Amino acid sequence: MNMTLEQLPGVESVRNLFSLAGKVALVTGGGSGLCRAIAWGLACNGADVAIVDRDGTAAAACAAELSGGTGRRVESFQADVSNEADVAKAVDGVLEAFGRVDVLLNGAGHNIRKPLVEFSQAEFDSLMQVHVRGAFLFCRAVAPGMQARKSGSIINIASIAAFVAIREIVPYSAAKAGLLQLTRAFALEMAPFGVRVNAIAPGFIDTPLTRQHPGEKRRQIEETSPTGRFGCTEELIGPAVFLASDAASFVTGTSVVVDGAWSAQ
Repeated sequence: MNMTLEQLPGVESVRNLFSLAGKVALVTGGGSGLCRAIAWGLACNGADVAIVDRDGTAAAACAAELSGGTGRRVESFQADVSNEADVAKAVDGVLEAFGRVDVLLNGAGHNIRKPLVEFSQAEFDSLMQVHVRGAFLFCRAVAPGMQARKSGSIINIASIAAFVAIREIVPYSAAKAGLLQLTRAFALEMAPFGVRVNAIAPGFIDTPLTRQHPGEKRRQIEETSPTGRFGCTEELIGPAVFLASDAASFVTGTSVVVDGAWSAQ
């Protein structure tokens, strides 16, 4: 049965669905790349933002840029996301500065490209530690506050490599697949508290990481993409704002694929 206009939410309520006014967002890896763009998008939609990055200088520069451009409060914190002590110190700093975390976006990451047989154990471990352990540590740190407030949104940056096999990034793919399953399972644990846990799975996005591809590889990616191009970092803003906002109030335990139909082939 169709709802009458009287039963539908008001115009202003609908317009405000994507507003993040009054919320605090913690973004890891926010000093550069796609997470810098996402942090900008969150601030543009009203959130105050904590930028956490291993590169403290980049984090501080990003914070100044975001604050100056949006008028929001933006602070920077230096941390290696795979280091438990660093994470605890960073989260304590964020809580001291802002009082709470309403949105956690786990975006810190790196990649190593070569055949599996050429990987050292240390290289393999580094990918697991940053992508999976890092997300685990930040989720564990902010979850109690979200549970107590009965609200919150956690967004993990996964990858289409979690769904589709891609040569020469086997450990990265395994790490992202692990992150995706962490997202799903944690969503089940957090759902009774009104906290949502989702992932965004980008395809080939034009970032400093993907610019490391040689020219021939970049051309091959563009030629095999239905859109004929790499994605832009700003094209991650919409999905992130959606998942962070009340517009996604019944969306949890899933992944939003942003790849220009690359994985649909």
